Amino acid sequence: MDNRIRVIGGLTVVALLVGVSIGSLVWRSNQADTAATGAELDFDDSASDDVDDDADDTSRADITTEGSGQGGPLEEFVDEAVTFIEDLRGAPFLERPVVVALPEHDFVARVENDLETEFAEDPELVEENTAIQRAIGFIRPDQTSDEVLREFLAAGVLGFYDPETKELVVRQVSELDLLTKSTIVHELTHAYDDQHHDLHRPELDEDGSTERGWTFVAVAEGSASHVESAWVATLSDIERVTLQAQEANFGDPGMFASFDFAYLLLQVSVYVEGEPYVDALVAQGGYEALSSEFDDLPLTSEAVMEFGSSVDVAPVAVPVPPADGEIVWEGVGGQVVLDALFAGTFTATPEAATGWGGDAMVFYTSGSESCMRWDIVMDTGIDERELVAGLEAWTAQRGGAVSTIDGRVRLERCA
Repeated sequence: MDNRIRVIGGLTVVALLVGVSIGSLVWRSNQADTAATGAELDFDDSASDDVDDDADDTSRADITTEGSGQGGPLEEFVDEAVTFIEDLRGAPFLERPVVVALPEHDFVARVENDLETEFAEDPELVEENTAIQRAIGFIRPDQTSDEVLREFLAAGVLGFYDPETKELVVRQVSELDLLTKSTIVHELTHAYDDQHHDLHRPELDEDGSTERGWTFVAVAEGSASHVESAWVATLSDIERVTLQAQEANFGDPGMFASFDFAYLLLQVSVYVEGEPYVDALVAQGGYEALSSEFDDLPLTSEAVMEFGSSVDVAPVAVPVPPADGEIVWEGVGGQVVLDALFAGTFTATPEAATGWGGDAMVFYTSGSESCMRWDIVMDTGIDERELVAGLEAWTAQRGGAVSTIDGRVRLERCA
């Protein structure tokens, strides 16, 4: 799902694109059902029959506006947004997207029902996610991944697009306000990219040796955010101020105080890093360069985060470290995870993640504890010393141990 997350005046706002997710350390899903990465939660449309049956009866030439009472204005705006995206990107939609606008209560019920269905269908997924998130410190030992995710999404869900069913659903808070319009533009861009570049890619779930799952989401979210920003730039000064006020007043900012900060930062990463990456691609090579990126994804988060810099972004293969228990998951963490951890400590500088050369991590269970062992290689000796200092600051707050083994920095933690 597209956890569209925006930081607005300190508030994280979420929207969902089913089939795209944000990182294997956040949550992972059934590979057969997901469309982008091993960090995905797929939504089953059968979970809310009272909504979906009506949507299924709607042809793709129609606009569905269930419960909104705004069929005319919504349809007119979707026409306007479709034209804007086509003019900007230089090609038409291949077919008319289905747009469903639901009032707040119905929308939240839809998301909650779909989550409950997903959790019930794959309880082993919840156990796996819980072990991973406890080990790295995203959740406390007394929390489970599903309850944290449920609280996280309840804090501010705006909308989602499903590249498998081609359905686009938005949460209409107060008639057709600018926040709803902005969300529609963002999600329509996902529909556009899906039609031209296929956003349903379950094969990326199977590739834990690279970060292409994360980079795919960063490109997809960067594309949608780039178009959304271009649309916002067409608004008047008064409209932009109004939109900012609507964003700031959406949801409950106090809810996010209970979440691990690094957890939130990793969620935000595909937006924070994706949009400037796409901006740079378009500035250098136009929208053809963006189209090519969907076909030739970067291998690492570093390649996205350090785009245009002098940092060596060629990844180094690192052997997976040994596990002292039953393995839950193994693969690459990447610079983006390091960056989130360091920014979340408020003592280590985010620059400590710069110079990442490669890594391999393993999560496993040992008795009643969930454990992580992470081996990281840096580009230079200076980078390595900065990394060790950053991880020592992190472990001083979170627990765990840091060591150096044969040119690798090892982070270990159990919870």
